[in-house]
Amino acid sequence: MFRKLPVIGHPIVLGDLFSALFRGNAKSEFTLALKSFFNAPYVFLTNTGIASFYLILLSLKKVSQRTEVILPCYTAPSLVVAVKKAGLTPVLCDISLKDFNADLQDLLKRTNLNTLCVVIVHMFGIPFVGINDLRKSLPADCYIVEDCAQAFGSKIAGKAVGTFGDLNFCSFNRGKNLPTYDGGCAVTYNKKLALEFEAQMLKFPTPNIGYRFGLAIKLFALLFAFNPWCYGIFYFLIRHFKENTVPMGLKVMSPTFFQAGVGYALLKNSGDCFEKRLQNGLYLIRALKDAQGVALPDIAPTLTPAFNRLPIIFEDESLVEKARALLEK
Repeated sequence: MFRKLPVIGHPIVLGDLFSALFRGNAKSEFTLALKSFFNAPYVFLTNTGIASFYLILLSLKKVSQRTEVILPCYTAPSLVVAVKKAGLTPVLCDISLKDFNADLQDLLKRTNLNTLCVVIVHMFGIPFVGINDLRKSLPADCYIVEDCAQAFGSKIAGKAVGTFGDLNFCSFNRGKNLPTYDGGCAVTYNKKLALEFEAQMLKFPTPNIGYRFGLAIKLFALLFAFNPWCYGIFYFLIRHFKENTVPMGLKVMSPTFFQAGVGYALLKNSGDCFEKRLQNGLYLIRALKDAQGVALPDIAPTLTPAFNRLPIIFEDESLVEKARALLEK
């Protein structure tokens, strides 16, 4: 019990949380820091990554009559919930088992005159290597949306993911690479799309006092949950907070000042964390490369993944439980 490790985690210290309590202009500071990170003129903070995606879809609906959204078939189901809630039609494309991202050729086959946008999911923090080829193959009036929920800090040829699409989003959920428990942002370089996004945000409420207080408590709890000793001891409680179902509801709000303050504090030291995620992932790939019966992701030389997780395929399904039992032991 005491040796159980959390699947996810990020170094958070009490100083990060206490400094965030007293940052009155935290939203502006965090927004400016993200603009610098993405080298983007327009960044908008929201309460969740999926809220950012939903607002992106509403914004694109304002500039186009098309109604189909192409997504990879292996991704977070909440994306489909957001597409349907926006009154649009999800179209699923196959994935490549080399990196678990969209299969470019299958994706292109599913585009048509009614395709509003293509959602590129950088799954597990592994960037979609074909994004530049995709841009060249799509018509100019078909938009690219990058889902960087699991890939904040990943790069393609030295350029951060979230800088290749027309409107892109990140998640700062507790299981992501920059966790503020909840939270997200949208990024764009297109002024017209930025104005549409901002107009959509104004339609939704700001967090009430109960939400703000509850989130602050959860962030302090997250500090201890990420500690392996605390995680092992209190796993019988922590396990009840894991997300095992598809969230059918979708709330859109602005983030709290405390959330933004924590995000700003974490972002300042994020480079070391992203590098450790990269090195840990590469270490495991090297260590398992000769293992029989498993398939590992193929990381192209141009990619710098800030791994959110490391995916492994077992060729024999019975080995999954065997491996799980050995790890538990």
